[in-house]
Order: sequence, then C-alpha cells, then structure tokens
Amino acid sequence: MTGKKVLSVAEIARELELPESTVHYWKNRFAQHLPSVGRGRQKRFRPEAVEVFATISRLLKEGHTARDVMDQLSQEYPLQADAVPESGYVPAPVNSAAMEPAMKMAASIGLEIAKSVGEGIRSVLANTSEGGADVSEVKLGLEEAALRISTQMEETETLKAENEILKEKLKVMEAEMIRLRKDRREMEKYLLDKIKSVST
Repeated sequence: MTGKKVLSVAEIARELELPESTVHYWKNRFAQHLPSVGRGRQKRFRPEAVEVFATISRLLKEGHTARDVMDQLSQEYPLQADAVPESGYVPAPVNSAAMEPAMKMAASIGLEIAKSVGEGIRSVLANTSEGGADVSEVKLGLEEAALRISTQMEETETLKAENEILKEKLKVMEAEMIRLRKDRREMEKYLLDKIKSVST
C-alpha cells in the first residue's frame, strides 16, 4: 500500500486494479464505511480505505449482494461520522419504496377482514333482534366470521411467502447484474489493451 496520507479514486482504482467507475460507484454506495476527507471532487480517502474497498471487491466477486456487503462492512469496519454522500447521490431509504405496496395491500386486507367480521356480526345480531335466532345461531355466525378471517389470514401468509421468494430472486438478479457489469468492464479493458497492442 502507498505511504501517501490521502488517496484519490483513481489511485485506489490503480492500486486494486479496478475500473475507476466501479470505485466511484462503491465510494457512494458504501460511503458510511469509507474513511475519507473532503467532499465532492475534493474527496480523498485515508489509506485504511483501501482495505475496505478490497473487502467490497472480494465480497462482490464471491457473489454477495450489495446488502450482504453492507452487513459485512457494518460488522468489520466502524461507521464514519463525517461520511456524507456527494451531491446528486441520495441513497434510497431502506426498503421504503418496496414496502409501500406491501403496506397498502396489508391495509386493504385488514379493511376487508374488518368488513367481513362486521357483516357477520350485524347479520347475526339482526336475526337475533327479529327474534329468529338464539344463542346457538349467534355462535354459528361468529364461527363463520372466524372461518372467513382465518381463510383471509392464510391468503395473506401465502402472499407474504411469495413476496419473500420474489425478494430472494431480486437479490440474485442484483448480484448477477453486478457480475455482468464487471465482466463488461473487464471485456472493454481487454479489448482496449488488444487494440493498443495492435496499433503500437
């Protein structure tokens, strides 16, 4: 590792033999674990940041997702209190966009359950007030309402299970996308090297 006090993205990329664009992406994505000074174009990294970048590279090459990498960095490296994302880069709140549809769906399911229970109870009470029902009919009506609730809860659990499967598939796709980007960059570098060797 170089003895310099601070390093630029270009210097880190050269030291780790990575494309600069990759290091630029990582410096924004994992900023809170990268010891740095300055902001924007003046941002430089302390020498210990090279180890963090190397860890990120290793984990992604092993096929881990960005979230896995973040979890691992949280365990191995302290948070940097002064880490502020560059202007223009705003990390998405954790799962807020993904959770919004799920929250709406949960709210509508809850509303349907409440309506179902309410209708069942009103129906039973209406029969009771007309003198046509006794306690056993009230009990039967409540059992029917409970059955509808349990059926809807089972459907909710099925939807949750499907959601978890989709999340796992999304993680796999994210890891594959990272690998494909890396392969593309390496292919570009390889082709540029070949073109340079042929033209010289």
